[in-house]
Amino acid sequence: MESTGELAWFRGEVLRSIVRPRSFARSLASEHFGLAGVLVVVGAGIALSLTIDALVLATKGISPASFVARLIFESLLLGARLAVSAAVVASAVFLGARVARQSDFTLDQCFNAVAFASSPLLIAPLAALIAVFAPNLVVFVGIVVLLVGLRALAGLVLNLRAILPLPAAALALLLALASGWIVLGDQVSRIRMTAYAIAPELASPLSATPAEGKRYDFQEASLTVPEDWTYSVRGIAGEIAHFETASATLNVAVLRPEDLATMDSFADQIARSERLGFSAARNERSVERINGVVAVDDRADGTYEARHIALRQFAILVRTEGMALQFRFFDPPDADAAFAQAAAIAATWHFGTAP
Repeated sequence: MESTGELAWFRGEVLRSIVRPRSFARSLASEHFGLAGVLVVVGAGIALSLTIDALVLATKGISPASFVARLIFESLLLGARLAVSAAVVASAVFLGARVARQSDFTLDQCFNAVAFASSPLLIAPLAALIAVFAPNLVVFVGIVVLLVGLRALAGLVLNLRAILPLPAAALALLLALASGWIVLGDQVSRIRMTAYAIAPELASPLSATPAEGKRYDFQEASLTVPEDWTYSVRGIAGEIAHFETASATLNVAVLRPEDLATMDSFADQIARSERLGFSAARNERSVERINGVVAVDDRADGTYEARHIALRQFAILVRTEGMALQFRFFDPPDADAAFAQAAAIAATWHFGTAP
């Protein structure tokens, strides 16, 4: 009976933190939650992981059924990471406030203020299930998940303000956001890339005038390359076309991405061989839209075996198909001019349904 009562209390407090955030925030100073906060933040991490992975698979048209064990394992790891992050933030805020004598709240209150703010994430997997069973609603699901994330942020603001003076609450909020960015940086990136996969319009168009030359068609894609670039097929695994001039090369590479990979991780994977032995003094990454398809654009300027090399790669991942344009410029007098030449060629790239 006591166990049932505790379970009912816990369920009621979690529900209250979700649907009545102001009432819950006011109770933080008087209620003792014990280990309830730990369970909530671990559960929120599990829910967040399952939601992101489900959306990644849904955008690719892949059923999560074959990945249940992996999804559960990775969600448990993220739950633990989120709990550790909450504990670090709570400890830092508690010690800082104690030193500054800003408030007399306890460490338990501080931790639960951070932990229970994540409770809205517990319902996120319900939205992801819609995307799994109705892929045509993936845009709607993406909007719902975004709203859930904003609701969690609002809860964090309310909870911190309830136990801290305004200056200390603002500092605690910044600390919580910074900690979350560091600890959950990979998940933030996955969310961002999944958003681009759901709504390509979020990416700005590639700013470049399309190059003129000869058009080449390969594997449901087309590319126009200036006449002075010599074309060849070298028979190298993963390379479907090769172009070169006296001072530059262009590889058109394909790779079957890992099912849970997002565009950024695919770009890292396919660039690995190109970057081997390369030392970059300048590294830049952006996300752009090329003829309606989102591409990860990487630019690097550095050295390879004491020689000046500039690299630019455009990587596209659509559902389960991945392709990249890999430019390499040797001893370029102006790296930015070389990058502009690569962009002009990339601007002619049509992936999927070629015109």
